[in-house]
Amino acid sequence: MTRLTLSLAVVFLLTGCAASDMAENAVITPKTVTVAQMATDGPHFYWYTFRPDQPITLSERVFTPNQGQYQANYRWRSGQLFELYQQGQQRIDGSLIPFQLQLRFDSHGLAVFQRYQQGQNILPLSNEKIDKLRQQAQALAATVEQLSDRQQTWVQGHWQQQQFIPCQQQQPIEVVAQASAEKLSGQGYMAVSGQLRQQQLVVDDVLLQRQQQQCLVAPNLLKD
Repeated sequence: MTRLTLSLAVVFLLTGCAASDMAENAVITPKTVTVAQMATDGPHFYWYTFRPDQPITLSERVFTPNQGQYQANYRWRSGQLFELYQQGQQRIDGSLIPFQLQLRFDSHGLAVFQRYQQGQNILPLSNEKIDKLRQQAQALAATVEQLSDRQQTWVQGHWQQQQFIPCQQQQPIEVVAQASAEKLSGQGYMAVSGQLRQQQLVVDDVLLQRQQQQCLVAPNLLKD
């Protein structure tokens, strides 16, 4: 009788621990960050929502000097990539061609839906290409989380009459350049890596400058 009582106590204890762990994970509030990096092909801007070691959604805007620009959305379920959607331009035979690419995966990582449109043409994707895209999405989430750990934040706004007005507020602020003072001039839109500190913008580097550019927002390509 004593052995039976002890066994039941151990079972209830283990069950309680497991339930406690599941409850703890369920109540962890997702974290959303906006980070950026200047990659070899141009500036990349990210909006990322995640729990520790568990991506949830990732939005991306990329501007490349030679390849045009594209935007993308990625969505995970229980840490597994569920869907991705990329849209923009690709340089093919010297010309910029619009493209759209959408993939959806099951819980085992197998693609259950694919659509790749290049210009007016619908093209198939090989299993190798699909697997590469899935791996790239997983690697991208890890990269963005590392950028967040390194606080690679960015700020965007517009120059007006030699004053910088951030997109998230309508009051001009002082700009302090760490290394790119010669680039902080002119008129129009500018995105920089750096941080807002009270009424001062500390700039590490200039990511994107354009005469005509609205403030960037996260793309919304995926339907719920």
